Amino acid sequence: MMSTASFRHSVVFRMAAGYGLLLLLSVAAISAVFYVATAGLLRRNIDEQLRSTSRHLLQVKQQDADALVREIHGLLTDNQDSDTEIYLLLDGSGHKLIGNLTAWPSAAIATNGLRQLDVERLGRYSASRLLAHRFADGSVLLVGRDMRDVFELEHMILVALSLGGVLAVLLAGGGAMLFRSQLQRQLKVIHRTTTEIAAGRLDRRVAMGRSRDEFAVVAHDINDMLDEIERLMDTSRNVSNAIAHDLRTPLGRVRGALEQALRSPQRNERLPDGAQYAIDEIDSLITVLDKLLQIAEAESGVRRGSFEPLVLRNLVEDMVELYQPAAESVAISLDGIVDGEPSVLADRHLLAGVLANLLDNALKYAGKDASITVHAARHGEQVQISVQDTGPGIPESALARATERFFRVDTSRHQRGNGLGLSIVAAVVALHRGQLTLTNTSPGLNVTITLPATPLSKP
Repeated sequence: MMSTASFRHSVVFRMAAGYGLLLLLSVAAISAVFYVATAGLLRRNIDEQLRSTSRHLLQVKQQDADALVREIHGLLTDNQDSDTEIYLLLDGSGHKLIGNLTAWPSAAIATNGLRQLDVERLGRYSASRLLAHRFADGSVLLVGRDMRDVFELEHMILVALSLGGVLAVLLAGGGAMLFRSQLQRQLKVIHRTTTEIAAGRLDRRVAMGRSRDEFAVVAHDINDMLDEIERLMDTSRNVSNAIAHDLRTPLGRVRGALEQALRSPQRNERLPDGAQYAIDEIDSLITVLDKLLQIAEAESGVRRGSFEPLVLRNLVEDMVELYQPAAESVAISLDGIVDGEPSVLADRHLLAGVLANLLDNALKYAGKDASITVHAARHGEQVQISVQDTGPGIPESALARATERFFRVDTSRHQRGNGLGLSIVAAVVALHRGQLTLTNTSPGLNVTITLPATPLSKP
């Protein structure tokens, strides 16, 4: 059970309380508007009717004083509103000429203003709205209305609104509890899953069910995040294992070579060869570390400031010319094709390093008598650079992991290499906001780099 402090700081509690308070305020506002629109409108209509009747009687008085008496008599005996209407006419001496009041109310003032007073009518007192007028001859006229039925109607409206308010409180409380239970049910699912993940069960996911509400969207995002975290952790674990393997093996070879040289009867003759072997192996390790630093530098984005418009024709021709001797030495034909004058915003040295990596791989794996084609062309707002070979390609199952660090198709790691070449390519392409695509073309492998095209002027 939640403590009082926890309950007070609970977001669910605050949201439920806010929902209930908002509902009560809404009901109060609607009740106020309803009351003003009914009882208030009725009072305003009564006041307007009294003013209209008073103006009519004043006009009758201007024609003939006796006509006013007859008019009031007619109003009192027409059986219309006889239970609520009030009339009283006194002459200049204060004698009653006609009317249904016992006496002139002492608090009534002969002005055009409306007042609410208790008057005695038909032997009983009742609160009434009164409008008095004094004529030039000293006579006074009182026109009014008994408000008892209006008060009864207002009382009924207040009772109805009060009952509605009580019902609204009960509904607000029930709705808040339902709202709170729904939120807590959804949040408990997420809390239970995150708790299990924190305990080490990384395979747990938030159950989404068939709902498509906001919580389902959040659950979907959390599950995607957990999938990515699990993938990154697997990658990190594989990278750690690969680093350990790639460091341990050459270091073991170095140690064995040096130990064998030291214990050899021809120690002095074998030590120089052993030392040279150790230097070569250490150089290989330094190369691996340099490549890791290159990937980290590319992913950090620090080289983006050196980007400038780059004409790809010159770059492609230079790289093909540079690798032509190496290709001829292994009987591989190497060609470069550039359509038009594609250009991109890039770092020339990084992009040259990417092509060098791809050409190294193609020369290494394509095989004798294969052919390699480097092709660059612009397609709309994009530029594509592809390196196509006619070699055996990469197994389909390994294509998706080819750019992972230290991933090698040769799981036995008998072939030389460190599995970082395509990782560097992927990092540099991402730095240039591009896309790297590897496709088996049976035969051969096609590696395509798609970059945003740019005009030949630095932005």
